Amino acid sequence: MKYKVLVVDDNPKNLQVVAALLTENDYQVEVALSGRTALSWLDNLKFDAILLDVMMPEMTGFETCEKIKKNPQTKDIPIIFLTARHDVESIAEGFERGGIDYITKPFNHRELLVRLSTQIELKCSREKLVDLNQWLKSEVDKKTHQLVAANNELSVANEELKKLDNAKNDFLKSISHEIRTPLNGIVGSMNLLKSFSQDSYTKEVLSLLDSSVTNLEKYSYAALQISNLHLKGEAHLDIKTIDLVPIVRNILDNINPCRKSEDIDFNFSCNSDEAIVNGDLELIQNAISSLIECSLIYTKKGVIDVVVNDLESNTHIRIQDTGNLFAGGELSHFFDSINNQNYQFERNNAMELYLAKMIVQLHKGSIEFKNLLDKSGTITSITIPKQMIYVEED
Repeated sequence: MKYKVLVVDDNPKNLQVVAALLTENDYQVEVALSGRTALSWLDNLKFDAILLDVMMPEMTGFETCEKIKKNPQTKDIPIIFLTARHDVESIAEGFERGGIDYITKPFNHRELLVRLSTQIELKCSREKLVDLNQWLKSEVDKKTHQLVAANNELSVANEELKKLDNAKNDFLKSISHEIRTPLNGIVGSMNLLKSFSQDSYTKEVLSLLDSSVTNLEKYSYAALQISNLHLKGEAHLDIKTIDLVPIVRNILDNINPCRKSEDIDFNFSCNSDEAIVNGDLELIQNAISSLIECSLIYTKKGVIDVVVNDLESNTHIRIQDTGNLFAGGELSHFFDSINNQNYQFERNNAMELYLAKMIVQLHKGSIEFKNLLDKSGTITSITIPKQMIYVEED
């Protein structure tokens, strides 16, 4: 590729010398005897560099350079001044008017070729950089458009999922209500039957019915609460100041008499007379009760220790039993989902535990379940902060 250079000088002899030198070194050359002629050339052709004499009549090299730089179509062409003036003021003015380099007359041929080649290479590099930036901008615009389109599709999909989730929660809520209505009739009928004299067989059937209805009622309650918590989240909580010590003690008092025949002892202790937190009384009580009942299911014989520790920023409840251990694979998924069927307890217990997890997490707390290292039982740890801090989403 031949680079095109415009040489401007009012001295024909100088033009001839420079044009011959450049032609011999494979440049395409055009010449102009004045600044006005140079501007005419620039209206019709594109040049890679301009060699411009300073001292010319009518329009000086500085004035010509200034006009070239004001034209958006020619402002990026590198201009090298050819001048017999070496004073600092003239050189500074040349740079101020837009020149990029200067060569003093009489010039060295080799110096002129090197300086010219350098400025043309720099110009080509700048043009490549501009092209690259434009390509990058085009690619960024393209990717941005794709991301916007994908985000819009995702937003639509999320809205559909929200609708489906709301429909699911409404369905569960409706089913739970529908189940509880006939349950009330069954419970009333059973209580009426218990008032009559019964033989041992009838008592056994009524006991089985009573147990089944109780489990079904627990399942219905858990399903209804899970639906409400999924639908409303933190807005469903009725936050009040509550004391966990009497809550835990009351749960144990209600459970313990029913388990005496199974040879299970309960030990309760606390490091303070009270453990005050902000929370939803009914839901917190339900969560703790479900976790204690889980220990009961796995502890056929032995001891269950329940400890309440009132700490500076939270309350910690530890439930330690001497029951069966869980396999390692079950530990990592213990509270994950009500659909996990790897547990050794009934479905209603799994749902209650899932509900317990939701309740504690909505209170900004945590649950940890682990086997004791000496293989003598399990520990369930519940941590509930005293003050729940919610971070508002943008």
